[in-house]
Amino acid sequence: MLAKKTVVSVLFFALAFGIGHAQDSKKEIKRVALQFVKGADVQDGKILESVLEPKSLQYVLMGGKLNLFSAKDYIQMVKDKKLGGKPRKITFRHAELLGDNMAVVVLNAVSEEYDFLYQLSMTKLDDGKWDIVGITAEIKGV
Repeated sequence: MLAKKTVVSVLFFALAFGIGHAQDSKKEIKRVALQFVKGADVQDGKILESVLEPKSLQYVLMGGKLNLFSAKDYIQMVKDKKLGGKPRKITFRHAELLGDNMAVVVLNAVSEEYDFLYQLSMTKLDDGKWDIVGITAEIKGV
């Protein structure tokens, strides 16, 4: 009987640890997504550099036309004040861990002029840090 209780206790602990770990990871991927939006809103390239994988790409659909930006180009445009600078209200649609080291976040970031729908693909690096490795966005007028 004692062995059965021990097995149940170990399984319960493992399940509780797994749920707690997943909740922490979900909070972290949402935090990274918020930093991505904030970096553009306040036109701070350093914030963007902290969450974007340098080789990542951003595919932006606007008015039926697809545009492609590298992380480097996007960050430079924000630094040069060509993009961003307007606060946006964020609504999370979806945040999911796809495995131990992959995740996806879908959110809307709405300003007075535009509604940005983002799908952010993320990976967790060896140092435990989540980075955005790919972005798909659709931008519509409000």
